[in-house]
Amino acid sequence: MYIGIANVINGTETPVGDGKTGAERCVIVLEDGSQRAAILKKGTLGQIKAECFCALLLRALGLTVPDPYIVFLSSEEIAFASADLTYPNLKKHLSVDLLPDGPAKEAAINCILELVAKFKSTPLALSIDEAIDNRDRNLGNILWDGESEAWIDHAYCLGEGALEGMEDINKLACMMQQLGIEERISRSAIGQSFVISGILSEVILNEVSSALSEHINVEDSVKFISNRLPTLQRRILDRFPKNDLLAGL
Repeated sequence: MYIGIANVINGTETPVGDGKTGAERCVIVLEDGSQRAAILKKGTLGQIKAECFCALLLRALGLTVPDPYIVFLSSEEIAFASADLTYPNLKKHLSVDLLPDGPAKEAAINCILELVAKFKSTPLALSIDEAIDNRDRNLGNILWDGESEAWIDHAYCLGEGALEGMEDINKLACMMQQLGIEERISRSAIGQSFVISGILSEVILNEVSSALSEHINVEDSVKFISNRLPTLQRRILDRFPKNDLLAGL
């Protein structure tokens, strides 16, 4: 498990124009001197820690996440960057933001939600989002190249969304309920949650912490997730109030 270290080539930054965190496209220089196109994210130290920690965590649990980097803006300031995969997020794929409110836009959104429901990784992502308290999963931070998906933007996880006053919701669960397939998805997500609870508590949290420890202290992030794991299944069930799959167990 590894996170890259990089510096930004000054003057290469251009606004992405999407999302809440003012992301920028840029070119970064890696430790071996090679250059790479990347998406640069600035923010509070807590948000940068959340991005770094969750990028490694999701990759370790089997989700596709672009290569992550810690970027040193100065001797005292760091940022987060991820490799620019160049393909669009789901909102841009069908130009949802360009459509006027009305039936056409609603139909486009439903098409996208149906696509998300077909991703094999969606139940796992839903379960992980609950574990990391991701309050900002939306169609703008799921990338899709026409064949495979990638999961990005985790600045508002690990309690950072709560600090910003974001509502305590699991947006993937909301999407699946809108399609009326909550029973199937909730069963799959519960199954995934049992698997990741065991893996996280025994191995991966320590590996992620070790990978970041030279540059960032993430003991609070490890504690945050560890405190949520014992109630993870119940938390997921609470996102689907009509289904109580643990009743009688």
